[in-house]
Amino acid sequence: MTAEPDFVVVATLDRLADKAFLRVMIDDHGLIVARDGDTVHAFQGTCPHEKADLAQGRIEGCRVICPRHLASYSLIDGKVSRGWKVDALKIYPVRIEGTDIAVDAAAVRRDPPGGARKRWDLTGG
Repeated sequence: MTAEPDFVVVATLDRLADKAFLRVMIDDHGLIVARDGDTVHAFQGTCPHEKADLAQGRIEGCRVICPRHLASYSLIDGKVSRGWKVDALKIYPVRIEGTDIAVDAAAVRRDPPGGARKRWDLTGG
C-alpha cells in the first residue's frame, strides 16, 4: 500500500528564478528544487554516478546536467542520457500552492535521495 501524499512547503516562488536551483531539506534529506520556466522540479541533490552536487550544474531542455561528467538526467522521469549506465535520478512530485512550492514528503520518505538509511544495533540485542 502506498502512503498518501504529504505535500510540505519548502520555499516560495519568489526565491527561485528561472534556471535556478535551491537546496531544501525534508526529514533530514537534502533535495534540490529547480525552476524551468513555469515548471518547478524536485530531485535528489547529488548525481547518482559520482555524487557531484547537481546545484552546480545547469538546466537545458528539461534536463539537469551534471557539472562533473556532463551526463544529463530527465527532470520528468530521471533517466540518464545515452551512453551512461548509472541509476536514474530520483524525482519527487511538486505542486504550486499560490506562491508556495510544496514537495511530496511521503515520496521522499518512500524513496530517499541517498537510499534507505542503515541503522546499526550496537547493543548486541
